[in-house]
Amino acid sequence: MKFKMIATDFAIDLGTSNILVYKKGEGLIINEPSSLVLDENHTKVIAVGQQAKDMLGKTHEDIQVVKPIKNGVITDFNLTEAMLNYFFDKVNVGFSLIQPRVVIVIPSGITDIQKRAVEDAALHAGSRDIILVDESLACAYGMNLAPNEPKGILLINMGAGTSQVAVISLNGIVVSSTINKGGDYLDEKIVDYFREEKSLEIGKNTAEEVKIKLASLKVKDGNNEMEVNGKDLNDSRPNTVKVLSSELVTCILPFADEVCEMVLATLEKTPPEISSDIKKNGFALSGSLSQLSGLAEYIEKKIGLKSYRSEDPSKDAILGAGQILEDPDKFLQYRK
Repeated sequence: MKFKMIATDFAIDLGTSNILVYKKGEGLIINEPSSLVLDENHTKVIAVGQQAKDMLGKTHEDIQVVKPIKNGVITDFNLTEAMLNYFFDKVNVGFSLIQPRVVIVIPSGITDIQKRAVEDAALHAGSRDIILVDESLACAYGMNLAPNEPKGILLINMGAGTSQVAVISLNGIVVSSTINKGGDYLDEKIVDYFREEKSLEIGKNTAEEVKIKLASLKVKDGNNEMEVNGKDLNDSRPNTVKVLSSELVTCILPFADEVCEMVLATLEKTPPEISSDIKKNGFALSGSLSQLSGLAEYIEKKIGLKSYRSEDPSKDAILGAGQILEDPDKFLQYRK
């Protein structure tokens, strides 16, 4: 067994869809689905990460694919600990006398009890010290927006499980709102659409592919077309149907409107000095769902502000957590 005196510190983003890991001095080293496969007794972990996601919808009754993190919150402590053990071992192979410091990204608005559950899972998995970072604040660091400075930042973070609006200044959240809807919610709406309008049953992975490749709020994309495979609900045979981008707007638009309403409600609670900064600079978009075609433009039009985002919004939070890992004093400034 490999032995090290001191384990390497790292940061981890416990996302509903994916777990990302940043290793100190090396950068982003892991990006895998936050899924597990359990045996028939639900006591043994058979597969983790991408291998587990590939089994989704293809297992028999003796094994089950589960996600121990829902809407960014731990729903099963033991399974989350098992998953953390897997990723901890991938970062630091073998035994270390001094365990690592770990920066963990957590969703905005979770309760103290939920925060404690995250800390306990990380401690049991083998951490010596834990720094919890609000996801919106981590995204602001990852986008190099200098959230430690005395200026107002409006950030909309849309991930798989939750969508959050936060006003940030001086390493803190001035005001925020969260809804438990994101990419997974839209996948479910797409599954429902195919079942009700196309008489076709599709799996979650297929729905996600349709969302990424075809879903759009841009009028010019309306005639974009895609063939989708699934099971015909009339005769249970495999079938293929065609769907237009314009047909999927009804799946997306209610969610987009709810995000806009959440932004406007948050702005109402924002102090005037910060509001002037937001008026000048617009709002930041982060999270994997922010890349959905036409969504940024739709929100801009509804709330009357311009938007900006990084090259890869899905990695903003983990890159920000990595910055905090490399220089924790900058993050801890102005904090209790």
